[in-house]
Amino acid sequence: MNEHDTALWWAKIRSGGPQQAPAGSPSPAGMRRLVEPDAQSVWFLPNLPPSAAPEVLAEYRQEPATLQDSAGTLRVFAACLRCCWPDPGTDLWPGQLADLTDVDQVLQQLTPGRDRASRRKLLSASLRRLEASRWVLQTADRVRLGPRVTGWGSLELSTLRELWRMIPDPQPKSDPGGGEAP
Repeated sequence: MNEHDTALWWAKIRSGGPQQAPAGSPSPAGMRRLVEPDAQSVWFLPNLPPSAAPEVLAEYRQEPATLQDSAGTLRVFAACLRCCWPDPGTDLWPGQLADLTDVDQVLQQLTPGRDRASRRKLLSASLRRLEASRWVLQTADRVRLGPRVTGWGSLELSTLRELWRMIPDPQPKSDPGGGEAP
């Protein structure tokens, strides 16, 4: 890859965050390459040092490892994390696909005071925010963890594994007392 192509990739990252490319694409200098589970595409993320200042992270659309809770977005992310990472002893990326109904069931347990319509609105808006920043990737009725989760270091992952244990499981679909349907 020449300097011009590398500069273009860096410009794409700076303007739009992590970028997806077809498998076999050459890697731009200074970027991490994450292969999708189906090996059909890869994600390019800046390989920035953990000590990068917030201004540098912002310039490359790499928010700090912590997420801001915008109207319950962290609860939605927690529900996605619980459903997409069924075993905290395994690697976080790429996780597994999870049905939105399962995510909604976990969210229902995390937000017991919300009615169904309010919870669905929260889920929809939060998933848009999380997908825009590549914390999750969403299809029509499924979600999985996005490439941004690979930015967490061993200390953050250790803490996350402890928090994971506090997030409720989605209730089994065959459970007759499983609560309201999404």
